[in-house]
Amino acid sequence: LIVYSAHRSIMTSIFDLTGVAEFYENASLAIQRIDRDLSYAFSHKFNERVCFIGENQMGSTANGRLDFITMDYSRESISLNPKKQNPTSDVYEVGYRLRPDREVPGVFQLVRRRDLHYDDNPLGGGDEDAMLDNVVDLKFEFWLRNEWTDKWDSREAKKLPQAVRTSLRVKNYRGTVEDFVFISYINPVNE
Repeated sequence: LIVYSAHRSIMTSIFDLTGVAEFYENASLAIQRIDRDLSYAFSHKFNERVCFIGENQMGSTANGRLDFITMDYSRESISLNPKKQNPTSDVYEVGYRLRPDREVPGVFQLVRRRDLHYDDNPLGGGDEDAMLDNVVDLKFEFWLRNEWTDKWDSREAKKLPQAVRTSLRVKNYRGTVEDFVFISYINPVNE
């Protein structure tokens, strides 16, 4: 009986720690992906297809949505000269929004949309992947001239915000809501 109690206690602790680690790892991966996409965002004031659009619905939840053009920048070595870097990039549309979870009522999935080509519909198209489950709310705020605003459209503003503050509310595996707030700075060279 003593051995069984000790074994059960150890197994409960292991499952508990595994749940904590998995929750924070998934949240961290989602945050890193959003931050990387935002840091390489760009718009073009003379081409409305290359735009940056964000808004929040601001009801009982913010239910934010963000769509923009970004690039996936990487460095690769050339086989002829492995010491020399060959930077490459892929330009594409990306979007973030919440989608109701079909299996769990009252929570959402954080969805990332990616379209390999930017087109006349900057708010749709491409493939969607669920990045994070059990999301309660998502809010985007945009920084310009010493204040945060809840809406941004580069087609009207003719520029990008200087930074984006993302607020993500997620239920952990115990059912407690945790808040993750982070600021992504947009490279001004990309405008």
